Amino acid sequence: MKNKILATVSIFALMGMMPAMADTSKSQSQINAEASTSGHITKDAKEAIEKIKSDASEAYEEIKATLIGNKKDDKNIPLVISSQKTASGMIDHNVYNEKHEIVAKVADIILDKDGKAIMIVVVGDKFLGMGKQAAFDFGSVTRVEEDGDVIMPLTEKIIDNAAPFSYDNTDGNDRVRVVPDNGYRVSKLLDGKLVNQKKEIVADIENISFKNGMAETLIIGFDKILGLGGQRAAITYSSATIIRDGEALNFQLSNENEARVNTYKETVMK
Repeated sequence: MKNKILATVSIFALMGMMPAMADTSKSQSQINAEASTSGHITKDAKEAIEKIKSDASEAYEEIKATLIGNKKDDKNIPLVISSQKTASGMIDHNVYNEKHEIVAKVADIILDKDGKAIMIVVVGDKFLGMGKQAAFDFGSVTRVEEDGDVIMPLTEKIIDNAAPFSYDNTDGNDRVRVVPDNGYRVSKLLDGKLVNQKKEIVADIENISFKNGMAETLIIGFDKILGLGGQRAAITYSSATIIRDGEALNFQLSNENEARVNTYKETVMK
């Protein structure tokens, strides 16, 4: 009986650490019954985590957009992107280790000039998100769960002992890690715009989707009113070039690709 009570408490404690989108349709009696099946608290806890993650993933938004062709003979095709495979689907999500312990939150992702994710920036304080910032090679990410949570072989001690991370390149030395030359902060790219050769705004950057550690598509938005509503489309990440405009980072289209984006916009805005 004692094991059953402890198992139930353990599961509810774990549920409190997961996103609020978890399924709440089960009654407490059903949850208690499931928790008592194995008689092994660790096993039950892990099974509860996997169930909660599965339910949470189902609640995640599927981003529907039209992928605009970037070559003369390319056709525009419907596209559905799972938001957990996007930048905004990972940033601010928990970092777990293989023991299913929350050790940090994702603060940022750093890309190289070709769109390859090379660093992941984490914040060590898992509760307030105001703790130590540290950066690790993106290759150390074991996997990204269906709900956007990141799995890495980290502990709080590893984060405490890691070199601190700074966005100020003048801080860079043997003891402080910074964004490398020709590296780009995804959090800053998400604040950017899609512009033409004259640096006129064509669309907003809404999100970036990833595949196998590479930035794959830019999800763009336009025709919004006060930042709301509007239309959504997507272009391949490689079809635009990152440019600096003061402190801002924008994506610039070639004249040819701008024409295709504008043609699409005119079609859906009629």
